[in-house]
Amino acid sequence: MTISVIIPAYNAGDTLAETLASVLGQTLLPDEIIVVDDGSTDQTAQIASAASSSIRVIRQNNRGGAAALNVGMKLVTSDTLAFVDADDLWERDKLAMQSRMLAEQPELDGVSGGVRVFLCPTNDEETNKRYRLPAGPEPAWLLGAMLLRRRCFERLEPFAENLAAGYFIDWYDRARGAGLSFSMMPNVVLHRRIRPGSLSHRSHKRDVAMVEMARRAIARRRGSGVISQ
Repeated sequence: MTISVIIPAYNAGDTLAETLASVLGQTLLPDEIIVVDDGSTDQTAQIASAASSSIRVIRQNNRGGAAALNVGMKLVTSDTLAFVDADDLWERDKLAMQSRMLAEQPELDGVSGGVRVFLCPTNDEETNKRYRLPAGPEPAWLLGAMLLRRRCFERLEPFAENLAAGYFIDWYDRARGAGLSFSMMPNVVLHRRIRPGSLSHRSHKRDVAMVEMARRAIARRRGSGVISQ
């Protein structure tokens, strides 16, 4: 079983090196790592290139996270795909545990795990007051917590590039509707950073996208026809 890692990154110079260290420090190293620089204006691409000669850096005009993921998926060559945001961190044995589970259960299309949320050390006190974090790790169907077989993306349309947020939730809903099989392991695999500007940070643009994502899910359940991508 081979593993490709795709990391979409936009102006991630403050956190990308730490994220890449968590990928390069895996007890089971991935076969390829692709960083898609989505039109950054900082040193994101240079930081990715400096982290390891094994990292492939793709640069494109700013088109959003979904488009960056889709570009990366067109380039991968492995049997399984893992993804991580450019400000999140993996547990050292994430890939080892999840690849073992997929090897033992060939009927599974993917596996997820527990997620621990943490406040970015660079946040100021007033910023942190706006967040209410879970008391401990929780199981979560998040893209960064999953290892997915490549066949998932051969059966389904790619991530919806006209959604600014919620594109993985939209994809996962379509995957469930198509009968794909996923399992949740009890182990923590992902540490999710909370800071202004991260994908988990509330904004009007994100809220609009999440409403649209929910509308599409409801429309699918009502059998209203194909939702354009």
